[in-house]
Amino acid sequence: MTKIHSILIAVSVLLISVACADKPVDVLVAADGTVLTGELQTIEYGKAVFAGGTIDVPDHGLVWCLDGSTFAGEITASGGVFRSDSCSVPEDSVLMIVWGNSDVHQETFTVDASLGWQDTGILLEQGEIFSLRGTGTVVTETGTATPQGQEKFSSSVSLVPGATSGQLVFQVGEGGQPVAAGCSWVGESPDAGTLLLAVNVPLEGSSGSRGVYTVTVNAGSSGNRAGTVVFYPAGR
Repeated sequence: MTKIHSILIAVSVLLISVACADKPVDVLVAADGTVLTGELQTIEYGKAVFAGGTIDVPDHGLVWCLDGSTFAGEITASGGVFRSDSCSVPEDSVLMIVWGNSDVHQETFTVDASLGWQDTGILLEQGEIFSLRGTGTVVTETGTATPQGQEKFSSSVSLVPGATSGQLVFQVGEGGQPVAAGCSWVGESPDAGTLLLAVNVPLEGSSGSRGVYTVTVNAGSSGNRAGTVVFYPAGR
């Protein structure tokens, strides 16, 4: 087992443990695998200060928000707010912060409800962080939908039977597990391969489906590569 895999397993066990505790805690994983837990007090001058210790962080980081948006720069934090030169957000809106591996690119795609799975050409590694944000309306066999889908309608013969009718869905690789994304989704890629997007409509024929979603994809940052520093807020 490689060192990085050992670190990932240890972090996964730690995150499960703290999630099961009475009160969630902040978690920071350093480039060498060192883990700090507890309440984050501040991030400034290249240092993350916890009640139980201090650890150096690189100057430039990338903040991933729960709504799928990102912002980068010299990240500071105090009073429950994360900031860069261009943006500030409350801690409870942040999924994670990644330092040392934040080469993110953004692309926008038009996803046609009548075309089934559509290949974005974006190649993802397993565990790579990416996000989707969808807007627009389509018409399916059960009516008008937004990327969030129609709550009351689903079908066993849809592209993704577990998703609702008209919902934005994705999979990574031809044989990947389909995932219901909705209006926004952010997390780690479940598989390795090319990102595929679709509107969840019947698998056999889509003559009753029309319209498009506009989907913005942020990708290119991986929290599981060697040398990366990652911070997970307690409210994740």
